[in-house]
Amino acid sequence: MIDYEFYETPHTFSHWLFDEVPMSGRIFEPCVGSGAIVEARYPPNGVRWFTNDLDPRWPADVHKDATDRTLWEAHEFDWTVTNPPFSPAIDILTHAIHYSRVGVAMHLRASIHEVLKTGARRTWMHDHPPTGILWLPRFGYQRSKTTGEWSTDSVCACWCIWLKDPFAPQFIRYAPEWVLDELAKETPHYRARMDRLMATYQERVGV
Repeated sequence: MIDYEFYETPHTFSHWLFDEVPMSGRIFEPCVGSGAIVEARYPPNGVRWFTNDLDPRWPADVHKDATDRTLWEAHEFDWTVTNPPFSPAIDILTHAIHYSRVGVAMHLRASIHEVLKTGARRTWMHDHPPTGILWLPRFGYQRSKTTGEWSTDSVCACWCIWLKDPFAPQFIRYAPEWVLDELAKETPHYRARMDRLMATYQERVGV
């Protein structure tokens, strides 16, 4: 059985994104997982979601590899919003920017900005600088596979936003106090939800 990568996006992080970057129309979530980003969208404002996930155990409109160009060619949407697996993130981003009519917002580890000496990330961010970055506080998305305890990630994460409007001004913003306060309140509920989800998820494959 494939060990699919899974870590939910806290609703707080999505609330801040949607406050800072109002969206309408059809939004594509290509790595929907348990649907945390979709559930966090408020108020709906006529948004219509279309969802995909490679892992067939999660409910989604389709189940295809988000790096497959044919997935993107087969559908039309205004926005792409997702928290993708880190390793194929650049491939997913490349399709998202090309096929999204208005913009793209992706929850990514801060190390996405690191310039590597080889591979796609050698020049990718230089060639595709984001319109905006929302810097998030460091957070523990999962229990440690070694100790079983909750621990924060080694780096923080951020929302990277690409807008197709060539005149859109660039921006960098840092999480305000209300995001930190809301995240503190959400954390115990997040952890309980993740424990329930992972238990159910593992039961499906007999782990």
